[in-house]
Amino acid sequence: MKKLKDISINRTTITFVIGFVFALLFLQQCNRNASLKQKVDTITRDSERNLSNYIAARDTIRTVITKNGDLISEIGSYEFDISNLNQEQESLINKYKKVLDINRDLNRVNSLLSTTINIKDSIIANSNISIVDSNNSRLTFTKFDDFGSGNTRNLSGELLITKLDTGFRYGDPLIRLSQTMKLSAAIEEVDGLTQLKISTRYPGITISDIENINLINNKLNQRNKKKAGWSIGVGVGYGINLNNNQVISTGPSIGVGLYYSPKWLRF
Repeated sequence: MKKLKDISINRTTITFVIGFVFALLFLQQCNRNASLKQKVDTITRDSERNLSNYIAARDTIRTVITKNGDLISEIGSYEFDISNLNQEQESLINKYKKVLDINRDLNRVNSLLSTTINIKDSIIANSNISIVDSNNSRLTFTKFDDFGSGNTRNLSGELLITKLDTGFRYGDPLIRLSQTMKLSAAIEEVDGLTQLKISTRYPGITISDIENINLINNKLNQRNKKKAGWSIGVGVGYGINLNNNQVISTGPSIGVGLYYSPKWLRF
């Protein structure tokens, strides 16, 4: 009887060990699959980013005038991983650091934008001559334009003219010019590529250069990534068990379970 009991215990132990080893191998394979999937995702993401940056480097500014008279210029955007910058990218970003006085590590900096605006204009102003005294007159001129959407131009000036026996003498002209120029910008994804659009209604403007750099941090994103999902867990123990025959016995136990973790519970 004792011998049969020992055999039963040995069988139970062997079954426990085999089940435990199987569970470990299963979890190890799951971890390998998850790690492989993450590597594939990283390689795919890097390849797509490199392709997008290559297209952006060869892109040129596209400009259209809408029916409302708005000028819209757009160009492809760059995307840099600040945790893995090459020398050329770092040199480009340093330009923004100096001009904008942003922090060295670009903490909480999501995008860098710059544009070059050229204005070519001609103005026909309203002029008026007023007599100062018998020898002096003052020429004044003004011009105010409201182009809509917050775009305005206000020009004013004056010139003193002195009458001489041999002709006229002109003083130094005083010109005052104030302008209000409103720019609207958007970052839009079109056919998988990110583009920067800049729009204005101010006339006579040419946008000769646009640059947009979107910044990401893959290492930080992976560390902070929180997703809801299913997971598998294994429990191992030794204690009181209830078998299928509703008989209580003592011995080792192993369990495999399927769990769901909500996003707010994942760390």
